[in-house]
Amino acid sequence: MQIKRAIEVWEKGMDGAFVATWPVADTISPVFLLQLFAAEQQRPDPDMLLGYFLSADKLAALQPYVAEQLDASRYDFILTAFGLPSQRAQDAADAQESPPFD
Repeated sequence: MQIKRAIEVWEKGMDGAFVATWPVADTISPVFLLQLFAAEQQRPDPDMLLGYFLSADKLAALQPYVAEQLDASRYDFILTAFGLPSQRAQDAADAQESPPFD
């Protein structure tokens, strides 16, 4: 399973509508993310799989990993993660074989 990270973009406010999902570069390290969000974790999340609301300081730290401009005055942002099948699992699915356990 490949873990991908993205930024959810929402209109400002509690009733703001969903706007977009922007990808985060694969080069971002879970260790970097853990250091950035460790104080906000109620339980350990070493793989950084939970969602996190992004404050201005977090947006600044993540900006180098996101192609789009993270403008906190226009939008609210949430860091999220999701899984994609590994290449091996995808190859098995394409060949209509039983998927490997990964």
